[in-house]
Amino acid sequence: MGAQLSTHSMTTSDQIQTLPSLSVETDSRASFTSDALDAGALCALSIRAMQAAAAALSGPASAQLVSISHDVTGKAFEGGSAAIESRTDRQTRTLIFMGSELSSAAGLHIRSTAIFRLDAA
Repeated sequence: MGAQLSTHSMTTSDQIQTLPSLSVETDSRASFTSDALDAGALCALSIRAMQAAAAALSGPASAQLVSISHDVTGKAFEGGSAAIESRTDRQTRTLIFMGSELSSAAGLHIRSTAIFRLDAA
């Protein structure tokens, strides 16, 4: 696929971080390269990757994020390349239940679960 998602900024109490472009490689894999990022920025990238995966699954319907949960491992992302692997745990006529893992050479950074509502086109 190779699509590029736009860059967004995220504000934390300490700093403003610009999110790197996310390269969507397949319906279930996205990657990025960046300098060091905090857990909040990594969570935002995980959401973007799952939104892309849900959109690919939804066909003509619109996939709307309705619930998200992140588990942060505490392993710092000091920079470099990272990948986000998304998976569909279950899909019904109106919902997609997904999970993802964001990892780099340093190991697992974020594990996320989400529910997307499918709205008719």
